[in-house]
Amino acid sequence: MSVSWNFYNDPALTSLQSAGATVTEDLAPTDRAVYFGSPTPGKTLRTAIGPGSNQITIAPADGGPGSGADASQVKLALTAGGLDTAVGGAAISVGTELSSGAANKITVFVRTEQGSQPVGLADDLFLTTNAVVES
Repeated sequence: MSVSWNFYNDPALTSLQSAGATVTEDLAPTDRAVYFGSPTPGKTLRTAIGPGSNQITIAPADGGPGSGADASQVKLALTAGGLDTAVGGAAISVGTELSSGAANKITVFVRTEQGSQPVGLADDLFLTTNAVVES
């Protein structure tokens, strides 16, 4: 069963985020914000196991392990300052129940570390949630 929640480039939830993480030319990390939500009115998101009591989590994932950048090069936080202490590859918890609508979006701050990767788009990296259901 599909859900209407997704990752977006903009806080209005109109531009879907594509997979991938940008690796820049310098050795500094690349920070950006991504928005998680559903533009469909009247929807609620919960975990598939223990709905309403277990945490919904967001984590970086690697669609091609060993083929380039690794999920451990991606840090997530709910604040920009939280990226400084975030652990690469670790999931973040965003609540036990989420309501749809742009006003209820979750802002996810994402930091990509270059590591030993070449400059470019590591298109095997993406963000994912644990198993969720929508009502």
